[in-house]
Amino acid sequence: MLARLGRLSNWLGFNRASSRKPEEDDLDLSWLYPPDNPEDVAGWDRHWAEQVAHGLGPQIFDLFCDDRKFVTMMNDQGMRRILCAGNGISQEPQALAAAGFDVVALDISPQATEIARSLAPIPERLRHYIDDSMRRPGGHVDFVVGDIRDSAICRGPFDLIIERCTAQLYANRGLDTLINKLAERLDSNGILFSHCHDRSWRPPAEPRHPTRSWFEQNGWTIWNSGSASKPPGRVACFFSSTG
Repeated sequence: MLARLGRLSNWLGFNRASSRKPEEDDLDLSWLYPPDNPEDVAGWDRHWAEQVAHGLGPQIFDLFCDDRKFVTMMNDQGMRRILCAGNGISQEPQALAAAGFDVVALDISPQATEIARSLAPIPERLRHYIDDSMRRPGGHVDFVVGDIRDSAICRGPFDLIIERCTAQLYANRGLDTLINKLAERLDSNGILFSHCHDRSWRPPAEPRHPTRSWFEQNGWTIWNSGSASKPPGRVACFFSSTG
């Protein structure tokens, strides 16, 4: 596994292909998919090492990360603290820290956390997430290894909690518990943003978002962050991607 991490240089620039030759690969594509059990730490370590070994990096996993609206809104409301829950190897925390926020990146995988921490937040990469004009001094990132469901880790309160494609993995393994634990960390005026990726969904069909019903049943305000100012109190935002 450690030897494979030497291939990091294949994607640190966000624009280089893997050095693995096609003939070296077989037809086993299981490495593409996350562990069946989202609690499997060793499985997640293997998963992220395989992504790196095959030349995949944040340029793929962060494809849908655009934080410009959240940066503007948080600055307007004097918000500062952000939790990226189930961060994987994402560079979103680095971008949000560059915008002046205090960010915690929490993930169950030590391997993913080390990879995410190792990448330098250079301006060319950060422009995918934020505009240059949004950069502010004073932000920082803490990378933490731990289980999202343990609310004793990264207690908060946080003004913004971002979970991208993590809660959906718990659809049959205690989704309610996971969301409850995230909600416990959220400030009374905070935002919980949930991103679901559904490869079978195609517009104009209604997106299927596995966490939405929990928020509706528990009386949360659902906010479309692109349509109006943030309502008072705690709100939930949803984003669906496909492809």
